Amino acid sequence: MPLQTRFERKKNKLKNYMTISSSYKTNSPKFWTKNLKNKTIGQRTFVLILILCSFFSLTCASSGFGTQGLLYENQRIGMMETGLSGTKEGIACAKSYLGLLALGDASVEASQKNGNIREITSIELETYNFLGIYAKLCAITRGN
Repeated sequence: MPLQTRFERKKNKLKNYMTISSSYKTNSPKFWTKNLKNKTIGQRTFVLILILCSFFSLTCASSGFGTQGLLYENQRIGMMETGLSGTKEGIACAKSYLGLLALGDASVEASQKNGNIREITSIELETYNFLGIYAKLCAITRGN
């Protein structure tokens, strides 16, 4: 048997260590592998559900003002008031669906125009949110 050099002995030791560590198997499924063809339908479904849940948990509709209710929210928030009473009221709303699609103009200018108001006496925000699926934010102006 020929004598091994010090380098060859270290190389063989490392090779044995690599073989032992790579042959160690865990029972946890590897969903992150690129090849999903070998996965069962249950594993593919689990991966799909996991991706969809993370996507929908990050994209919830929210009014963005006041306290946030996870299941339901319906509140009115006073933004500005002069103390004078107004005879006219204008409302402008914006809506959001799943946080993916947002439509509308909830600006004070739009609500002022909708109520035909020249002098604003108070501004309120009204929020509504249901399960993060649908959210509505309305600007309500009162004045003369």
